[in-house]
Amino acid sequence: MAADRKKRQMPLGLLKIREFNKENLKTCGLHLIGHVMEEFKKEQNKLKTYVNEILHSIFFFGVIHKDCLTPVDFLNEQTEIVQQAFPEPFDKYRSHLPKRTPFSILLDIMQLTFGTKENIMRELCSLMEKLKFPYPLDRPANKNQRYYTLESTVICVCSNSQCTSQEYFGASLGCRTENAKSIMIYSSCLNTWHEYVSYAVMSFQHQTEGESLQFHKSMQCQAYIRDWNDNVYKERQPCMNCTRLFSLPEGTEQEHYPYGNCAETECLSKLLLKDQFMQENTEIRNYTTDKMNMFKDRTKKLLQGKLASIPSLSNRNNNDLLWFNP
Repeated sequence: MAADRKKRQMPLGLLKIREFNKENLKTCGLHLIGHVMEEFKKEQNKLKTYVNEILHSIFFFGVIHKDCLTPVDFLNEQTEIVQQAFPEPFDKYRSHLPKRTPFSILLDIMQLTFGTKENIMRELCSLMEKLKFPYPLDRPANKNQRYYTLESTVICVCSNSQCTSQEYFGASLGCRTENAKSIMIYSSCLNTWHEYVSYAVMSFQHQTEGESLQFHKSMQCQAYIRDWNDNVYKERQPCMNCTRLFSLPEGTEQEHYPYGNCAETECLSKLLLKDQFMQENTEIRNYTTDKMNMFKDRTKKLLQGKLASIPSLSNRNNNDLLWFNP
């Protein structure tokens, strides 16, 4: 009898966790939107594109959440005001894929506002404390605690030491559900990251032995994780996946993350996209156009399969993938 009672109590407990996680995401989304809207009032010309993009990204992750959150769930009585100012994210969050996560877009805003790595990390810690985002749980074994806080656990900064003035920032995906994480990795491989980074990530996904990138020796790359006790970013070694992907110094374990999840992926992609010298002096094993097309075809099919499994999306049975370009 006791065992039967315990079984009957489990659904209620899971329901409470699910409701808690849903409210968590709604609160984080509202607070982040509130922050970028305040920043937009100060720098309208500079930030309009970023605000459009971050709204769409938040709405997209809301609608693919198992509770299918809508913009109204995030904004409540502010919905009409925000929609009048930024109609495009409201029109396209069910049909178009985001190119980046909300935190990745926030990093760009922080860089535009504060400039240097030291200033960005200091102000980012201050902002996270102000927004009161909950601890971004990082326990893969506990499926009940996989949820979005919209904060990426790790950020990464890279540069070309021959051109030390330019730094490139990236964020880990910050997704707490396998569906969302896979969608963002597949989507980024097809439409966001530099082709070398996409090729490397896809090669490790689709074949036994992946094709690593070998950057020029002038490439510098350092990841940071926010220490919640001290509220500061501290250096973090790359994981083994990034060590294999990008020929980085010896990394730590943490192989439960898929290839492409880490912050190194985004910042190194930006470096290749923006730095001509690094493009011309980065090597990738066995790269061919035919293999690239094969990887893309396989990745597109995987992405379409993930989208087709989400009833709330309006383009889930569409062979033509659409991306949001604010």
